[in-house]
Amino acid sequence: MKIIKLLTLFFLIVIVYACSTATAEKLQETDEEATIAVEEVVQNLFDEVWSDYDEAAITKYQTDDFLLLEHGEVWNNDTIANWCKSAKKRELQFDRINNFERIAAKRNGDKLWLAYHNYGTFKLDTLSFKSSWLESVVAVKKDSVWKLS
Repeated sequence: MKIIKLLTLFFLIVIVYACSTATAEKLQETDEEATIAVEEVVQNLFDEVWSDYDEAAITKYQTDDFLLLEHGEVWNNDTIANWCKSAKKRELQFDRINNFERIAAKRNGDKLWLAYHNYGTFKLDTLSFKSSWLESVVAVKKDSVWKLS
């Protein structure tokens, strides 16, 4: 009877170990998956904040200490929120469509650097123009969530 109990306990331990190893392997995010996740953060940030002027979305995609170097100025989350508020008041409201093309990405644990081409198409009635920028960003993963830092 003791042997049956010991064998049952042994098999139970093996099964628990096998399940936990399989789960841990599933939780490992590849570099490509991490890069795609950060690209989605960039896309969502541009769509919600820079196109829709939603200042409430800033902290969803950026860390509290986020800094943007823009046209010789240093912008933080408050600067961007104020820009959103003033952009909402503009008389002409262009629709902005954002597209990105990855140049390179490097990951180091819970940090990821991403370089990309940023393409914006601006439309108002029949008027349309395009603009492009060369940009990079650093993202950090905290509590399973990627944010721009």
